[in-house]
Amino acid sequence: MTGKWAQDCERILKEIKSAKVEGQDRLDMVRMIRFTLFALERSVTGWMEWANNPDIMAEFSLEELKEINKTLAELVCAFVEYDAKITGQTEMELRKREDKMIKKTSTRKPQEKEDVFYVR
Repeated sequence: MTGKWAQDCERILKEIKSAKVEGQDRLDMVRMIRFTLFALERSVTGWMEWANNPDIMAEFSLEELKEINKTLAELVCAFVEYDAKITGQTEMELRKREDKMIKKTSTRKPQEKEDVFYVR
């Protein structure tokens, strides 16, 4: 790879690949997740700029475009499948917590209402 964009990609890849999981706390892991997602966003934004530019896209042959489409589709399918899996699990956990909270509050004895009065 050559050029500024490619050099930045190499630096980002190096950072992601060298990240240590052992000995990391939750905040460190969240920081790395954010870094990784920003790297993905940067890359997708770059691809969108290319895809929206007919002059750049005209440089690719039909075979190259087919290969790009195939590769991106595989990557996106894997990512979206993972997204659905994690989001589904998280939604279920949140619903369970909400149900527990509702159950907990509904089993309490109702408190007597106090009369409220206002003084001017």
